Amino acid sequence: MGGAVRVKWIEEALERVSLSGDVKRKVEEWVKGLRREELERLREYEETGDALPCPLIDPYLEGGLLVKLVKHEGKYMVAAGVAEHGGLVEEYYVAEVEA
Repeated sequence: MGGAVRVKWIEEALERVSLSGDVKRKVEEWVKGLRREELERLREYEETGDALPCPLIDPYLEGGLLVKLVKHEGKYMVAAGVAEHGGLVEEYYVAEVEA
């Protein structure tokens, strides 16, 4: 996406869903490789459920952790949550993506 993409982690949210340094690095690496067109195709997550799941995070290896990029209130956000027994517990917006 032209190099100037930044992932700004939201500390308060990270207190609710814990992401290891390794997971954060994978998310940053993945986001930096996304094309602008991929982002622009996303519609409002709360209304449509549109999301780009992070392919570098394996929920089975990360204790059910699901990480995805979504559009929330016009901003690109990283959402994370932990799946337990087939249901998603709670998702949090853990980072803002500045493109």
